[in-house]
Amino acid sequence: YSDWIGKLPVVVLSPEDSALTNGAPQLKRQYFDRLFSQVSHEYLATLIHYSKLLKQRNAYLKRKNDKKSFSYDTQLETYDEQLAPLSLDLYTFRKDNFLILNNFLNAFFHAIDERDIPVSIEYKSSINLSEKTNSYIEAFLSESRRNIQNEILLKRSLRGAGYDRIEFKRSSQALKTGASQGEKKFWLVCLKLAEGKYMLQQKGVEPLFLFDDLFSELDIDHTRNLLQHIQKLKEIIVTSTDLSDLRRQGILPSPGSFNIIDI
Repeated sequence: YSDWIGKLPVVVLSPEDSALTNGAPQLKRQYFDRLFSQVSHEYLATLIHYSKLLKQRNAYLKRKNDKKSFSYDTQLETYDEQLAPLSLDLYTFRKDNFLILNNFLNAFFHAIDERDIPVSIEYKSSINLSEKTNSYIEAFLSESRRNIQNEILLKRSLRGAGYDRIEFKRSSQALKTGASQGEKKFWLVCLKLAEGKYMLQQKGVEPLFLFDDLFSELDIDHTRNLLQHIQKLKEIIVTSTDLSDLRRQGILPSPGSFNIIDI
């Protein structure tokens, strides 16, 4: 199954994507893990290995809780010594590739919005890298030992790449709490365009864009500018319930750039 991931690059925008801006951090991690797995089989293999070990470690923490054993032992040490380098590899890949995505995100946002509003994907490790340690791995192992009682009480791990935080920002404010629904939708559209550019850069193949209900919640100016931009894409399928309104505003795409099917 993993060999087929990334064979046909596709960027999908659907109403369900609103959960990315309003939902739990786990949803963002899962979203970007899928994206990075499409462009790097090495990342996917590392993620699979890491996730398998993490599941085993969490099951072991539950057994220790059942036995009321709250000490750090050799089995936990074995898990952590395997997890630490895998977590480092995932963290390093994410950190480097979020820099690339942020460049594309800002480029699309400013080209379509035409205002100088900074936007970003902020990525923060769950490992405290400000400690006076020699390396990520040293910090990982140190924190695992120090927090083991809490982990056993909660029956789950609390540190590592599976618990890193990803936050969407607009004008230095969290998108989740500092933006309207229309601003969140426009941010997501720009993220999808950045995702496509990123896939093209990494894989050398322009993806197919599938944008469902694209224009809902967007204002007229954003809709007009967005239409001008997506006409340049090689392959895109857009659904919308707002065509009659777009016609009234006179901002349908230029003839020949789209095949429009009314249903």
